[in-house]
Amino acid sequence: MILSFTILLILIVLSGFFSGIETAFISLSEIDLIEIEKSNRKNRRILLHLLDNKEKLLSTILTCNNIVNISASALNTILAPMYAPILGISEGLSIILSAGVLTIVILLFSEITPKSIALYHNVELSLVFAPVISVISVLFSPITYFFDKFSKILNQIFTTKNSKKHNLSEKTIINVVSRGEELGVINENEKNLIQNVFLFDEREVYPIMTPRTSVFALMDSMRLSEVKNELLEKQYSRVPIYNDTIDNITGIINLKTVYSHILNHKQDSRLIDLAQDPIFIYETLKISALLEQFRLKHNHMAIVMDEFGGMAGLVTLEDVLEELVGEIYDEKDEIDISIRQIEPEKWLINGNIDIITINKKIKGEIPPEGGFEVLQGLIMSNLERIPLIGDSLFIDPHRYEVVSMKKNEVTSVIIEYQPHKSNK
Repeated sequence: MILSFTILLILIVLSGFFSGIETAFISLSEIDLIEIEKSNRKNRRILLHLLDNKEKLLSTILTCNNIVNISASALNTILAPMYAPILGISEGLSIILSAGVLTIVILLFSEITPKSIALYHNVELSLVFAPVISVISVLFSPITYFFDKFSKILNQIFTTKNSKKHNLSEKTIINVVSRGEELGVINENEKNLIQNVFLFDEREVYPIMTPRTSVFALMDSMRLSEVKNELLEKQYSRVPIYNDTIDNITGIINLKTVYSHILNHKQDSRLIDLAQDPIFIYETLKISALLEQFRLKHNHMAIVMDEFGGMAGLVTLEDVLEELVGEIYDEKDEIDISIRQIEPEKWLINGNIDIITINKKIKGEIPPEGGFEVLQGLIMSNLERIPLIGDSLFIDPHRYEVVSMKKNEVTSVIIEYQPHKSNK
């Protein structure tokens, strides 16, 4: 009886071994395999050889695990009647109880526990036990060959043509990229760029456009001589022109064309004669589709229309590219991240500066209520909309005025210390 119990215990341990090693092999990611292949770790060649034929590997492990579990169950059934006199119960009840106990033991010690351990130590366990599994694979090859062929026949019957293709989901690739950053294979900028590429198709034009209220546009009937100074001062690379109202955009002027006409003394030209045909799009257009329109039409600016046919704003190629690579600054762009005191109790502050930093520099304290980290979050929350240039509000003890915007972001704000005043 002691020998039988010893054999049963060995079978339970073997069941746990095969369950754990199955999880270890299957949970190896592409990044793990790349790292193993690049390393000089012992047994790496054996492991990679096993993984070259995953179907055979899985068949070997599952076959062994099932043989062990069936053997344990059979041996337990043989031993069960011996418990009846000891426990003072019938043989039938003894068989039922022993089967229940064995099931619990296998679940805890041969399934859940070894698989949990293997999941967190998959690389180490796979490398250590690869030679053992390789030998077992050779010994059981006649049996696994039969099961492998049988499973392939079933796959051909039940698997459709399209489902045979191994398609990685976007989520899987993004997870692999994040794992790659953790391992140092790629850096943070590369990770962000790759993730932005996958999110590209899902993003719409509306969040990245410059809103109508911030658009600089000119009447198409004006002559170049009337507006050249303003155009050169603004330094926009492209400017929309309109007829009567800004809702009726008739073209886009390229600053290169303006320079050319000035140099050739053609300043009497009307703006409409210098313009390219505009691209009109709706707010819900995906930015990936917009990028394709820019490519096909050789134009880097599009007019965004709202659901009523009016102008909602405009979007440029630069706006689209910033969704991929982050903020792009021209040489003429001013990158102001400072807090500048312009009067004894008045400060000009960038909208993206955190409130903790601001409170250290100005008179009076911005209240911490609301949980906002940066200044523009505080302003947007209190206005309950996207701010406009010139918007002002009072939050005791300060008056806030929005003085510049870029797209939908507050770029600079004047804060004035006005204790004990109310917002009128």
